[in-house]
Amino acid sequence: MHGVEVAAWADVLGVGQKELAWALQARIRVIEDTQSDVNRVRQGLRDAPDEEFVILLESACRSLAAAGERLASHLDDLRRQAAS
Repeated sequence: MHGVEVAAWADVLGVGQKELAWALQARIRVIEDTQSDVNRVRQGLRDAPDEEFVILLESACRSLAAAGERLASHLDDLRRQAAS
């Protein structure tokens, strides 16, 4: 994560640059919790007669997983940058 990205992320999340790692980790937890909730709904409705609805829930699960991975990658970059 470049210096500009750190400042931009900190600004978007409304935290100082020193609190950015904590704020990203908190957002990752929210995404994971949301993904778990959506997955639970998807599992409960996997036999629903509306196939498109089930497909949309599957897509939402995949998108949330990708978003969580992306934030985790930014967090890893931030930690590597802080260590160097």
